[in-house]
Amino acid sequence: MTTKSHILSACVTFLVLLSCSLAFLPKSKILLENNEYTGILIAIDENVREDAALIENLKDIFIDASGALYRATQQRAFFKKITILLPNTWSSNLASGTATTEMFAAANIIVTKHGNVGRETPYTNQFGSCGEEAEYIHLTDKFILDKQWTTYKYGEPEKVIVHEWGHLRWGLFDEYATNDNEHFYLNEKGQVEQTGCSRFILGKEYDSRTGEQCSLNSKNRVLPDQHCRFYPQLENNQATGSYMHMSFLSSVVEFCHSDVTGDPLSLHNAMAPNQQNIQCSYRSAWDVMLESEDFKNDNNPVRQVTDTTPTFRVVKSAPLRIVLVLDVSGSMNDNNRISILNQGTRKYIRATVPDGNSVGIVSFSSSATITSYLKELKTLQDREDLASLLPTTASGGTCIGCGLRSGIEVLENGGNNARGGIILLITDGQESSSYPRIIDMKPTLIGKGVGVDTVAFGTLADEKLQSLSDDTGGLSFLHGEGESSTGLNDALTATINARIWGSSNVPFELHSEKREIPAAGNLIGSIIIDSTIGRHTKFFFLWSTSLISVVLRRPEGTAIDASAPEYKSDDGAKTVSIEISGIAEPGIWLYELTGSQQQVETLVKSVARYNTQPIVVSTTTSKSLVTELPAMTNIYVQVKMGYSPVFKANVTATVERPSTYQAVDVRLLDNGAGVDVNKDDGVYSGVFMDFVTATCPDCRYNIKVTAEETSWGAEVPVAGNSNSRVLPIMRPTDPIDERINLTQLIGRFKRVVSGGVIQAPLTIPPGDHFPPSRITDLRVIGTSYDDQTVTLEWTAPGNDLDRGTADEYDLRYSKNFSVLYKTFVNGTELTNSNLTAGNLSSPQPFGETETVIVQIPDQDENATLFFSVRARDAAGNVGQPSNIVSITVELGRYPDDVVTTTEFPSRMSSVLSSAVPQEGLPSRAVSTSLVVGCSLAGVAVVAVLITSLIIIKYKSSKKRKIHNLDAD
Repeated sequence: MTTKSHILSACVTFLVLLSCSLAFLPKSKILLENNEYTGILIAIDENVREDAALIENLKDIFIDASGALYRATQQRAFFKKITILLPNTWSSNLASGTATTEMFAAANIIVTKHGNVGRETPYTNQFGSCGEEAEYIHLTDKFILDKQWTTYKYGEPEKVIVHEWGHLRWGLFDEYATNDNEHFYLNEKGQVEQTGCSRFILGKEYDSRTGEQCSLNSKNRVLPDQHCRFYPQLENNQATGSYMHMSFLSSVVEFCHSDVTGDPLSLHNAMAPNQQNIQCSYRSAWDVMLESEDFKNDNNPVRQVTDTTPTFRVVKSAPLRIVLVLDVSGSMNDNNRISILNQGTRKYIRATVPDGNSVGIVSFSSSATITSYLKELKTLQDREDLASLLPTTASGGTCIGCGLRSGIEVLENGGNNARGGIILLITDGQESSSYPRIIDMKPTLIGKGVGVDTVAFGTLADEKLQSLSDDTGGLSFLHGEGESSTGLNDALTATINARIWGSSNVPFELHSEKREIPAAGNLIGSIIIDSTIGRHTKFFFLWSTSLISVVLRRPEGTAIDASAPEYKSDDGAKTVSIEISGIAEPGIWLYELTGSQQQVETLVKSVARYNTQPIVVSTTTSKSLVTELPAMTNIYVQVKMGYSPVFKANVTATVERPSTYQAVDVRLLDNGAGVDVNKDDGVYSGVFMDFVTATCPDCRYNIKVTAEETSWGAEVPVAGNSNSRVLPIMRPTDPIDERINLTQLIGRFKRVVSGGVIQAPLTIPPGDHFPPSRITDLRVIGTSYDDQTVTLEWTAPGNDLDRGTADEYDLRYSKNFSVLYKTFVNGTELTNSNLTAGNLSSPQPFGETETVIVQIPDQDENATLFFSVRARDAAGNVGQPSNIVSITVELGRYPDDVVTTTEFPSRMSSVLSSAVPQEGLPSRAVSTSLVVGCSLAGVAVVAVLITSLIIIKYKSSKKRKIHNLDAD
């Protein structure tokens, strides 16, 4: 992003980063059995205006999409069962029933309100690697309702769905150019080709600014400038692939494949510089699909089906039904756990659960006791009455299964169905041998459709909690009991936020911190509140040993103290709370705590103002339960403002490790390198691999994420998004959106949020088991005729994936593209002796930019040279080869008409007779092209040989001119 719009900076001085920790609730489980997809959940956002036509149009689109998918998968898959979830504000007569396990946060496809100009394009929220399922498909109500607009903009809507399904289900990537300098490339013959799949798409090239046809000669070995675009022939085209490229073409009916005996019109183009080739190491879309569980080992073989129409079930959202199942065994007296449990759950009932939802309470030790059946929270008195029933004492054994069984009983009380209910289990110990146990209750919970969220209280909690949450579709957390741990309260907020994601009533936590009042008896802190939030703002100060006093100052200086009516002190819960009436003022709020030396936990929660788009942070990991070696998990943090990505934030995950091991900081980057797939998409990624090497069958690792403004300021795009999205129809007459590079500054923010828990029940052997990460952004950034060099640049990988510093680089080239991507080691190795700048033996730390200047190898004329690089570490681990870039060597050019090699002797005398000596003119030229990752705009060079000196150079000099294709 090079152009900034300071639209927000004038009106938002400070912007708090709102967070819903671990907002990625497990998605509705989609199954493919007997060629039929079931379990698909489509959810409509609460801000979408009620319209029965939206439901009917959704059905029509997915009926057509089912048939298109069946053909695209070569008769191996189609949609069979789809559920549509309506907001609870819509009329009940539009639904056939009430939702149970269906929640907006678990939807595979979401439909939101249109209105953000430039952001109507359907896309998939995708941040995993090639072949990994994505999070959800995003559509707008305009896309669903306005078929005329949709068809003009994107083509048939059912084909858009198939394109996005490729992202969602099989982890495919787009096959069109996603950067300005990737629209064309040079093939092995030095010919210009448009970036796409397949090569058989008919069309012409036009300047995107003027609409005039580009000056393009596929044989001149020079790429057009960066404004030139390929526009397909919309009617009577011939290419049958690919859905991941131009799905709007009527001729496109399948995905690209690599079978040379198959349909040639959808044969995969491995050389095209698109994301499918970069991220999937040149594999075709169909090859990646065949490796998925859907089709692997000949799963779901070809089946003849005459009717691919799916069935639809329309349900209406229902309030949450939550049962707190709380451990009150004797060990809960240790480390003041029972008091901390009471504090946390009181806050949860009083302020975290939104109005209209129901909560029940079960306590368990050697047996279980139902303290309260489900009670709907509608008034403050409802909350106080329920909070007064929370346990305050502990004794006895630990029958976790007893608590789970009683939790089901609460959900089924009065003849209700337990399905869709949530059990929030908080425990600190290993379960006793009494019946029932977790293993006994798990099948019942799964069969009844009850999700179990678990909070492990301390390091000795039962190791089966993680799998209990995973298997029932719940979330898992850890309260680590460290001096600074706020895990319990973070978890209690997250379990709500994860399930009402998308709601205007999400109770964001703005601040979560534990600090010690010093011996002097005074502690000062600050919290930032921005103008997009402020409803139902409440400050909590949880003390541990003796009563404290609080003075809270508004941004304009007015103090709120014990004399104010909004100031509440609860000695029993050891809590001081201050609720701000109306809308909390934006700015910096200061607090001062006075009391004896002790730990105090400070929590602040607030709800977004109406008609605003607050910034939301959501976190997840690629593996929450690590059971295989080498042990690792990717940490992803998504920072968004509404549905727009936030760029240039500083994001760090601090992982608390077991016992006496120190915490580890993992820097998360949105740079498109390492495990981060897309640059500037608001997803910050990194790898955690520092598991303890001791035997640790129940080790848990707590994640805390810090996200804050960088010194250069965080931004959001004015228009568009950088997610995986369908390509709109390309017409030379359609203007290019010039706002695509405009951004808005956000302002100051800082937040620390929970990222959940990782469990690794295995022994980690010592040693270096990880190679450097794969380089995916190798690019040509400059050339020099005088020095006969090409400058290559890439982002440095780490020593171990994304961490540390690699030991050396292995840089190779070949005249054959397939050599480098099929058998990298067969390429010719380049060493430091081939460089005029840079050092292959001294890499920089991960994330830094590497630059080397390579002397062009001596090759035959009319040769295209391909380059690729990989990294090694000191232990001998080798990363995967990078993407591939190229330069093309060509003969020089002469005045008037080109003189070929055979023509030159007969023309020599006539040329010499009028020659004026010129130094430094080329005998041959070199064009550069980034084959995968970046294509650079070319500068055509015509070399005129008009002196005997040049004739001598033609015969003996090795100099060739290199077209700096990035110059334009």
